[in-house]
Amino acid sequence: MNRYQETDRTSYSLGMSLTIELLKQHPEKIRNILLSKKAVKNSQLDLLLDLCRNNGITPVYDDQLIEKLSVKENCYCIGVFEKYSEEAREGNHLVLYGFNDFGELGTVFRTAVSFDFKDIILISSDLDHFDPRCIRASMGSFFHCRISSYPDLSAYLKDYPSRHLFPFVSESDKELSDLVLKEPYSLMISQDYCGLDDRKEDGYYIDHKKQKEISLSVRSSIILAHAYYLNLKR
Repeated sequence: MNRYQETDRTSYSLGMSLTIELLKQHPEKIRNILLSKKAVKNSQLDLLLDLCRNNGITPVYDDQLIEKLSVKENCYCIGVFEKYSEEAREGNHLVLYGFNDFGELGTVFRTAVSFDFKDIILISSDLDHFDPRCIRASMGSFFHCRISSYPDLSAYLKDYPSRHLFPFVSESDKELSDLVLKEPYSLMISQDYCGLDDRKEDGYYIDHKKQKEISLSVRSSIILAHAYYLNLKR
């Protein structure tokens, strides 16, 4: 077994907390659970071992293989699982446009799940979202997401027609506070804050004098928190 490659049929969850999320959400996809003999006996390890027992999985203690597969220091647990397809459902989507950084993609997954957005569309992104770096950055939220990828917006709309699109742009006549959601809707966020500026006519922006300095994670959090608030008000 070698370090992850995009062409592999399996991927890894690196770390105990991520592997616990894998066990909770997709135990049927697990090939193996690798544990280090250095793993500290605590409540987290107890939970992982309980989940393994409940799902008929026997962990393998192999520090050498963990060191070989891991891309981070002090990794004491790895979940090896089959890649799976769980496409976004009909309903409201988070559309992520032009993402090219594993860390930022994983961080937005984490934010999205926190605000109850689990159906995610990737557009114009060459990233392999099964890469362990993305899963690690999501802190396990990846396993709560249903993810579909498309080369462009038109291909997405062929599968999900009659949607209300809400792109977020660098400048617009409409602010985030003007947002009125109509279902089924798609919130569109670009990694580059100018990445959706060709849709300024129907776009919204965050009214902040230093918008250019707002990080992607903060920008996404502001948008998703506001949409979550609007959903609660319904």
